[in-house]
Amino acid sequence: MTESEVAAGKSGGGCGAGCASVVGLLLAVAMAVLAYASTDSTYPDVDPEKRARRLSGYSQDAYGALGIDRTLEGGYVDVFTNNTFGADDCYPDGLFSFADPPVDGAYRLYQEWTLSKVRKADALPGLRGVRDRLKAKGWHVTEYGKNEQIEEWSVEAERDGGYAMKVSWEPEYQRLSGFVSASCAMDPGWPEKKREQEEEDGYSGSYDGPTLNFPPALTPA
Repeated sequence: MTESEVAAGKSGGGCGAGCASVVGLLLAVAMAVLAYASTDSTYPDVDPEKRARRLSGYSQDAYGALGIDRTLEGGYVDVFTNNTFGADDCYPDGLFSFADPPVDGAYRLYQEWTLSKVRKADALPGLRGVRDRLKAKGWHVTEYGKNEQIEEWSVEAERDGGYAMKVSWEPEYQRLSGFVSASCAMDPGWPEKKREQEEEDGYSGSYDGPTLNFPPALTPA
């Protein structure tokens, strides 16, 4: 900074640091408002059952690649044995998303499964098989190997369309787990299905996610 620039800064018409702070605050607020206004909280209409079938197909691909000769039925037994669907809320993107209510009628579907009593001698070759299968099926593998911090071996991947997958093995529990998820979508049956439900049982409330049966069994290749 030159001496002339310093002098100009000192003789700024008596505004001083106070005005600079106010201007800075106004600019920050304006930028935040523009960022919030420019975000798109709309999602494509996707039938939850159609999306669930796709997730089940991805899960079966990964499970079959493990090379483990066990069938995992759909349902929940406990934290060591389960195969279920679930859904999370979806929120508008942007600076203030954490303070916003979820988008009504939107859902983020996932499938998770867990298999117990899996030995290291079976788990690690199985994860290599999953990595190779996902690559062959067009997935982009983002992580593979051992996480030293949490003592876990895993393979993680993603693909076009907002799909993500993780298969991991925990030596402490001899537990093999899988998780596959899709990006947010709108339930095309909302709000008509909700109105039907309200008429049947008198319940009134916001969208609480799609209702799905348990996934089909995961079977060996």
